[in-house]
Amino acid sequence: MSGLQVQLRSSSPIRLAAEFDCAAGELVALVGPSGSGKTSMLRAIAGLWTPPDLQGHIRVAGQDWLDTAAGVLRTPQQRRAGLVFQHYALFPHMTAQANVALAAGPDWSAADVQALLSRLGLAALAGRRPAQLSGGQQQRVALARALVRVMPGPQAAASQALAGVLLLDEPFSAVDAPTRQTLYRELAALRQKVPVPMVLVTHDLAEARRLADRVVIVDAGQTLQTGEPARVFASPRNARVAELVGIQNHFAGRFFKDRPGWGRLCWAGSGPADAGIALSVVDKNKIDNDTRVTWVLNGEQVDVLADGAALDVAEAGATRLRCRLAEVLPLGEISLCTLVPQGLPDQRITLNLTTRVLDRLQVSAGAWVQLLIAPGALHIMPVREVNG
Repeated sequence: MSGLQVQLRSSSPIRLAAEFDCAAGELVALVGPSGSGKTSMLRAIAGLWTPPDLQGHIRVAGQDWLDTAAGVLRTPQQRRAGLVFQHYALFPHMTAQANVALAAGPDWSAADVQALLSRLGLAALAGRRPAQLSGGQQQRVALARALVRVMPGPQAAASQALAGVLLLDEPFSAVDAPTRQTLYRELAALRQKVPVPMVLVTHDLAEARRLADRVVIVDAGQTLQTGEPARVFASPRNARVAELVGIQNHFAGRFFKDRPGWGRLCWAGSGPADAGIALSVVDKNKIDNDTRVTWVLNGEQVDVLADGAALDVAEAGATRLRCRLAEVLPLGEISLCTLVPQGLPDQRITLNLTTRVLDRLQVSAGAWVQLLIAPGALHIMPVREVNG
């Protein structure tokens, strides 16, 4: 089977309960707070972190790099893992070409290494040491060093399969914004030429959303949810995932079943079904009637209308909610807007509205607006009851 499969368990010194995969040519981002175990997972894949109680398996292109049940444990030298560290970890006394050549296998000649450096725009810098290179140039050298570990060299047999994985540990965090954009482009081009699994560790949600085919949400060494970025960020599995992906509009409520296929979300969170504000939601028959829930609102699926505006055709099931625009904070082309729902003065909705939208509505702080909330903008999650 092509690609990377990871299943790891450990209780010390870092608790780990991780399970994810990455297909050949796919880029998967591990996202989570500092200390959540993301880098430990990369180091385990590369063979640099093997605590005594580590259990599970790591497979790349059908090859077992780790299988504790079968007693398989390949050394880092036996694994085709290219690891780009956050701060590059280049040898300071060696030139760029020597740093790359040191990691190259026997099927890479000096000329092949020089050709790779040329492809990454480093040919003129091959003789310089790391201290003579900019942050972006050092990052390219580190990437070239990782690639020669993953890729079979031009001298390899034509039938030799790619059986490696590229591991990226926050590689863009130490470079400036223009350089970061250039490196994003190079990574995109690289993915088309080198069809190996790529695993990226990042704390930057926007970066994960931009680069990754799938994200793996990690917390306290455990993988909580895996999926396409847009789906995970809009439909978190539970309240903790919602918190980790930075969802601002996260509320409590109670779910009641309504007509077939539809339910009512009571924002008040307690009391009878008709208390508080009722929002129309799709009933997927996964939550029982009269259940405490937490729920998130995807602001990208909310339309903002002038107060009292008439609708020719209302979207099926959409909820119309009157709100007071409590605060407008301009941030370049967008404004961070805080809205207070009518009837719930202690609740706040945060939306990022463009200048064009605000100009069209001709509103400012203190004004009233209408929100048209599509059912798809709401994602509800049952609250786990704690028995004590």
